[in-house]
Amino acid sequence: MKTNQHNNHGSNADAAKNELSTLCISTAIKFRLGQEASASQQFRECINLLEPLLENHHNAVNIMKILPEILASQEKHDWICLADYLEYELPILLKN
Repeated sequence: MKTNQHNNHGSNADAAKNELSTLCISTAIKFRLGQEASASQQFRECINLLEPLLENHHNAVNIMKILPEILASQEKHDWICLADYLEYELPILLKN
């Protein structure tokens, strides 16, 4: 029984990582297209989904290393840099 629960938890975590990766890429595309308002709302959703994943993610330390850079890009309104992090860096770290 515990094995099934563990597998369900694992698949839930995988589904959450996939959802977050997809949302990050979608957000990056919006930033690149100049849709800052919509992209900023989605970016907030990305952060909200990321926070609970970090508790048990094996790559949490590496994700936490780039998080200040991601937030600094947002603060500076450097949408292209932020889009690069969201489309390329973060999804790779989530999968590995």
